Amino acid sequence: MKAILRIAITALACAAGLPQVNAQGFTSGSTGSFGPLNITTNTTLDLPTNGIFNCTTITVDQGATLSFNRNPLNTPVHLLAIGDVIINGTINVSGSATLGNFTGGAGGPGGFDGGAGGFLTTGQALPGGAGQGPGGGKSGPASVGSPTSVGGGSYGTVDPSWVNSRDGQTYGSPLLIPLIGGSGGGGVDGDKDAGGGGGGGAILIASSTIIRINASGAIRSRGGAAVVSSGNGGSGGAIRLVAPRVYGTGIVTVNGSGYQGLDVGPVASGAGRIRIDSIFRFEPTNAAVDNIGFNLQPSGVASVGSAMVVFPPNNPRLDILQAAGRTIAEGNSGPVFVELPFGANTNQTVTVQARNFGASVAIRVVLTPAAGDPISFDATIDNVTANPAQVIVPVGIPLNNVVAVNAWTR
Repeated sequence: MKAILRIAITALACAAGLPQVNAQGFTSGSTGSFGPLNITTNTTLDLPTNGIFNCTTITVDQGATLSFNRNPLNTPVHLLAIGDVIINGTINVSGSATLGNFTGGAGGPGGFDGGAGGFLTTGQALPGGAGQGPGGGKSGPASVGSPTSVGGGSYGTVDPSWVNSRDGQTYGSPLLIPLIGGSGGGGVDGDKDAGGGGGGGAILIASSTIIRINASGAIRSRGGAAVVSSGNGGSGGAIRLVAPRVYGTGIVTVNGSGYQGLDVGPVASGAGRIRIDSIFRFEPTNAAVDNIGFNLQPSGVASVGSAMVVFPPNNPRLDILQAAGRTIAEGNSGPVFVELPFGANTNQTVTVQARNFGASVAIRVVLTPAAGDPISFDATIDNVTANPAQVIVPVGIPLNNVVAVNAWTR
């Protein structure tokens, strides 16, 4: 029996030296082919294959919520507009709470799923699964306040509730280049219905003119809720806004999750990241009013600048090209899922490619089984003398267990 792989890839890299441009020189990159996006009632759109909506204008009315179905590659959402973006309602890419029955919560578009809850057999609590993503929480018992209880997802911060060795680690760039979502929480040991919450999704909104979020408006990318009496929520996700003028008094939130049924209650995971890039810092009609007056939640993970670029040229990326003997086409997104049957050789390899780093790249191949802790294998790719460049990483893959394979920079 051959290894079973469901294929997609994730890249995580840092970018620098981004262009600073004037208002006349900036364009969102929208072709306008989608036409105007006018949301008047609660609407869920199917995300295109590339995750991009090329709009002329975008409006979300008060009381209406715009959300998205993930595409097969689970790309982030890109809402691009030639003209104005006016938000009086809500745009929501938050993660979901666990569905139970050995299924963790789904990440928002561009975010990562929560780990599954574990088996309970003959009085023994078997391990749950770790959350997906570079900041995924590990499985553990549901013991609130314990330093070894089930972990929550992390991203820009870790769970502020208490120090827990099972929480995920922080990751990513404050610039949100590349754009990547939040990580899932771990599953509770011995409780099939207590999977981790999914990580918040990733969304970029860009306009060639203005983005305005009025007092009744909100953009939300929270983590999926934690199970009551545990801290296994998904982390908040990523929100990036790019336009010559970005202003308003609405809510922009990448808070970690609350608990099921208590979304406004205590935070049970780490926060995501917020990035706002604009040229004008003040309203032309009132130079005393700060252009960016949003209610940022939490404010500590937000940064503001003038990196006026939507799709950076030659963006650095990692790709898994081979896992457990299977060739994978370059350009996919998300993890590779591998399942080796009993009797198979556990000694396998993963081939990782680096492109456009222009440096020696320290990487980490992470195997996340459906039950138990992730396993890491470190390597380095010389992307100075060759571009692209590859490395073959020897790994040990557990048998008879669905294992997610990811490659991250470290």
